[in-house]
Amino acid sequence: MAVLPERLVTRNFLALASGEAVARVIAFAGTIYIARTLGPEFYGIIGFATAVVLYFSRIADGGMEYFGLGIREIAEDHRRVESTAPDLMTARFVVSAVLVLFLFALGLLLPQPDGSVVALYGLTLLMVGASTRWIHVGLERTRFVAIARALGEAVMVLLVILLVRGSGDIARVPLAQFVGDALAMLLMFGALTRRGFRLPIRLDLNVAKPFFRRAAPLVASALLGLMIYNCDLILLRFFRDTASVGYYAAGYALISFMLNLGVSYSQSLMPTFTRLGNAERGQLGLYHTSLVHVYAVTLPIAAGGFLLAPQLLDLVFGQSYLSGTTALRILIWTIPLAMFREVALVVLVSGGRQRAVLRLTGWAAALNLVLNLVLIPPFGMIGAAGATLATELARTTTALVFARSDGFRVAAAARFWRPTIATLGMAALVLLADSPILWVGLGIGLLAYPATLAGLGGIRLRRDEPPALTL
Repeated sequence: MAVLPERLVTRNFLALASGEAVARVIAFAGTIYIARTLGPEFYGIIGFATAVVLYFSRIADGGMEYFGLGIREIAEDHRRVESTAPDLMTARFVVSAVLVLFLFALGLLLPQPDGSVVALYGLTLLMVGASTRWIHVGLERTRFVAIARALGEAVMVLLVILLVRGSGDIARVPLAQFVGDALAMLLMFGALTRRGFRLPIRLDLNVAKPFFRRAAPLVASALLGLMIYNCDLILLRFFRDTASVGYYAAGYALISFMLNLGVSYSQSLMPTFTRLGNAERGQLGLYHTSLVHVYAVTLPIAAGGFLLAPQLLDLVFGQSYLSGTTALRILIWTIPLAMFREVALVVLVSGGRQRAVLRLTGWAAALNLVLNLVLIPPFGMIGAAGATLATELARTTTALVFARSDGFRVAAAARFWRPTIATLGMAALVLLADSPILWVGLGIGLLAYPATLAGLGGIRLRRDEPPALTL
């Protein structure tokens, strides 16, 4: 019996996202330890360095994984694991090595210790270039990806706890990340070879060049998207101080957890959309269901996070980071917007609309840069958060419009009312409780939202079956 597209996506996503969630929880524990051990000022240096290196990681990725072009290649034809993947991997690793050298040179020009931390984080690009994660996802072997990712982050956190005792150990943080990433890379590579896939070091430019030519708009889109994602952090470093960056980065760490799950969800959609091909009705139904599901999951998270922001920062990072509360309350609303956009981008990329993705991201990046330059000098973190939210709203709206031009209109409004009512009810109960204790508000939210949604008919409860959304 054929597996329905929605169920297949759910199965792949749960495997990929559960591993991503576990990995992110483990990494987040490391982030908490680093932030508390180093303090806002030195944690701001870590935030600045990772923001810079992220730009180079998108170049090293080459559009294979982040936007899913490599995933689509494998999903279309599994034989490409041996026919084209070795050439693409070799080319990507060479590019990564060149970028590492560039970052080491850049590190010499930056103020210290910022420059040294940037240079050492650059080593992680080698693992981006050598990664076979995109192959596994294209083969829909998401469960193993989840395990490898979680193990890599666990090793990173263990090393951080063992080796980082104060601000003088800041350089050990990127080295721990490199070791963890290397472990995950080796596990995924070894899994492919054990299954009989041959992945020799080989570089045929006739194979690699056409792929990277098609990927170029996506790489440019990724760089522009990063400008939206962390331009605020970088400009805060120049217009304010490292402590401001530390407060802001703490809030962003909470946001990034959900945003990375959004990327995992979009990657799990890609093979199914690719396989459906021109089956427009099937694609449209999957598109509608995906939009409704991300709305039902992310809206209560945003509302709850808004109400409980100070308690979250206090519990996770400590009272020294409470200055970032207002910024976090603004940034949290980017989560549902970003998840909506990721679904629309999958539709565009699976349909070969890479240049449309580049165009919409380019306009959004220009808007974001202008807003940050105007708002950060007078308003600091609040201006940066406001610029990010305004940009995400414009970017998501444009992505949905582009998808609609391809025949993918947004699902009917009637499918969204149940999560909206359930979220409002949950928020009212949290406000009425008005507890300074995080676990009280969190417990109310975790009980009230699914109970209300189920009462409205948005969750199906059957004996011997897991709960399922019926929106």
